Amino acid sequence: MTASHEPPHRRTARWRLPHAPASAADARALTARTLTGWNAGTPEDRDDVVLMVDELVTNAVVHGRGPVRLRLRLDGTLLTAEVADDDPAAPTPPGRGPDLLDWAENGRGLLLVGSLASAFGTRPEGPGKTVWFTRLLHHPAPAKIPAQAAAQTAPPGQASPPGRPVPAPHHTAAAPPADPETITAP
Repeated sequence: MTASHEPPHRRTARWRLPHAPASAADARALTARTLTGWNAGTPEDRDDVVLMVDELVTNAVVHGRGPVRLRLRLDGTLLTAEVADDDPAAPTPPGRGPDLLDWAENGRGLLLVGSLASAFGTRPEGPGKTVWFTRLLHHPAPAKIPAQAAAQTAPPGQASPPGRPVPAPHHTAAAPPADPETITAP
């Protein structure tokens, strides 16, 4: 398998998580692993997306009901994350003006999402709702070979100089995320 430094044009992953506090940690791990496997964005982008997913899944567990459904969709460099639950009540976004600077316990997650996302919102879906955000990701920098390692690499078909082993080739094959239809958190 040949690795690409550009994310695939379109990718989607879906998980159904139980309505339990541990689902936030599971969502963080699944999101991080999937974005890394897709080579999507920079490490900073991935950290921000993991934080936003954590906030939305936590809100779904604390304020929603029923299983939590997480979907990640990558279209070029635009990532859309959606978190759905079976409670139709939409979250109340933080207010404007002075309230926007209020980092009180309630509403802090949506304040974080609002500051890190390109856009976010909510929509009714089935018996409940979906809270979503988009994030325009940066292109990751291509991997650089250190000058010393490059100097130690012998041309194809030639042995390396004595005492200077040729390093093993570095392969960065993007591991596909686990089958999203079968992932359930314990």
